[in-house]
Amino acid sequence: MHALEGVRVLDFGQYLAGPFGPMILADLGADVIKVEPITGDAMRGAAGPFFGCQRGKRSLALDVRTPRGLEIAHELVATADVVHHNMTQGKAERLGLDYERLRELKPDLIYCNTWAYGKEGPLSRFGGLDPLYQAASGLEHEAGPVDAGNPPLYYRFGMCGASNALLSVVGVLLALYHRHRTGEGMDVWSSLLNGGALFTSDAFLVGGEPASRPTLDKAQTGFGPGYRLYETQEGWIQVVAVRDEHWHSLFGALGRDDLGDDPRFADETARADNREALDAELEPVFRTRTALQWTWALDAAGVPNEVAVDTHNGRLALFDDDNVRLGLVAEYVHPIRGLMRQFGTLIDLSDTPGEIQGPPPLCGEHTREILAELGHDDAAVDALAGDGITYALDDDYRDRFLV
Repeated sequence: MHALEGVRVLDFGQYLAGPFGPMILADLGADVIKVEPITGDAMRGAAGPFFGCQRGKRSLALDVRTPRGLEIAHELVATADVVHHNMTQGKAERLGLDYERLRELKPDLIYCNTWAYGKEGPLSRFGGLDPLYQAASGLEHEAGPVDAGNPPLYYRFGMCGASNALLSVVGVLLALYHRHRTGEGMDVWSSLLNGGALFTSDAFLVGGEPASRPTLDKAQTGFGPGYRLYETQEGWIQVVAVRDEHWHSLFGALGRDDLGDDPRFADETARADNREALDAELEPVFRTRTALQWTWALDAAGVPNEVAVDTHNGRLALFDDDNVRLGLVAEYVHPIRGLMRQFGTLIDLSDTPGEIQGPPPLCGEHTREILAELGHDDAAVDALAGDGITYALDDDYRDRFLV
């Protein structure tokens, strides 16, 4: 058994913040059906981001804007445990896929929406993409850091979308547990703004005033001499010396035992007060050897560190033997792209392990299979396809713009 075996999830989402959560549920064993337009998810044209949040699903290409398409969607909802999407306010209602309508079909349904700004409030009607919430939550300002004289910094990865999606997974799992106890479904939501708040959770007020928090230096290397990146003769190394014994070992490994006797660097407070002076002492020493040489020396001395690895766009990480052994790498054959490697299961369960159920689906790849489960034979599917209500993958798929 896999943890969510027997749970069916309908993924009506597009882009990242919607589909990423259902992919994690699929990795835990759920049967996830991706219900997408007959022209495909709008993000299919961006192969990298699309592949990052779609594996392990079955694709049903269906035009839910048509009465017959909506009827089929409702048939499917009646078989589902969870409906998940990231539609903007009012769209699900216009389509006939809102919570109030669907729970008439399935009273114990769990319904999850990953909003942009949230379900209520003056901005709730707006949608948006990840950079907006990095900006709104203060992440871009702090990453600069602007207070050190730098411009704000936009981080490439869709961090708010991913965290929003993972919050939705937690919400769905809690709702499943609630249903297990009470037999009741519920409406669940998270948002991209909530995802941004997750990454700023170390900010808080005491008596109305901000509590002290570490700040990045102007060079964006870290929080201080013992908690930062150092440039070496070749590459960079991240050092995390947080205890006095780490510092004594660090000075020894660098061949600078004399710094341990310097009153300017005697303890944590002194090192913080003399941050620039200590940086000036350590930076030229790190540049005398390579990052690999330094990591060997610091490991031997017991100083926490890691080489800042260039993974060559994932190649090194996905062919790392330790990552493969730990299950952090998944491999499968995609019908167009061929042999693919991607990150593997993210949660380890001893008795109900995760399950990588296959590559990201082609548009409509499982239309016939899913509609057959609802009692529609090939002739009926052909008729639906002829009317433009559905698309069932056939031999022309290589000629279509699909990923």
